[in-house]
Amino acid sequence: MNITSHSMKKTDIQGSAPPQLQIEFIDREVLGSWWNRPLPGIHWRLYRHSAPGAALILPDGTVQEMLPDFLYLIPPYRRIDTRCEGNPEQLFIHFILNSCFVPPEVCVLPVAVDRTFKELTGELDALLKRENPSESRAQLLAISIVSLALNRLPPGMLRFAEGDSRISRACRDLRENPGYSWSNSELAERYGLSADAFARRFRQIVGITPYHYLQTIRYALAAQLLESTDLSIGEICGRIGVNDPFHFSREFKRFHERSPSLYRAERQKK
Repeated sequence: MNITSHSMKKTDIQGSAPPQLQIEFIDREVLGSWWNRPLPGIHWRLYRHSAPGAALILPDGTVQEMLPDFLYLIPPYRRIDTRCEGNPEQLFIHFILNSCFVPPEVCVLPVAVDRTFKELTGELDALLKRENPSESRAQLLAISIVSLALNRLPPGMLRFAEGDSRISRACRDLRENPGYSWSNSELAERYGLSADAFARRFRQIVGITPYHYLQTIRYALAAQLLESTDLSIGEICGRIGVNDPFHFSREFKRFHERSPSLYRAERQKK
């Protein structure tokens, strides 16, 4: 069959930057009072709970109860507090979705759980309970759950950076090299824009400034290192590109509402 260039106009995606889904963490855990903490981070988060008891406290003070009949998607770079009474089991998936953003005022996206979601999340939950779960199978199930949830969002909710892959590449550079001393002018020059045009376009697509984006990445990484390693504060500062430990401690507390030492003690004790 001869397909002409005219007939391909509506579906020609040459030169676009397709969304890329990368699963970062998959796990299940029993919540408790330790979950009363902020949820900053560079990842998208997907949650499903076995029972009521946990809630999200949004920036405007609205309380979003987390019920078993819904999945909850939380976009990255949102500052949300949590609350937990009781001990519901939580299935969670953290992921990165390149080239896709939602309006900055949107903090949580509930998606109703139907039969398909019940089957997929049930299978993933059962898999994670095994002594040596298949990582590949868990990844495939997580991708299926996340993809389906994203496709159930209201039309127009996801913003795609297809028309300007420069911003997607800038986000990737910042994520992959958080310890580097980035400047707007350097990023702008790298992608052929003026500093003002780059900053304006970045905020238009991502919803926050490049500096805020980088700071969120740095202090999310710092929290991860405090929780999972025995690195000193000085070593963590070096990893994230912060020269002053006192400045690091002050900024870390601003993001996480706890000092680095208290955060480490709480998370490693859990």
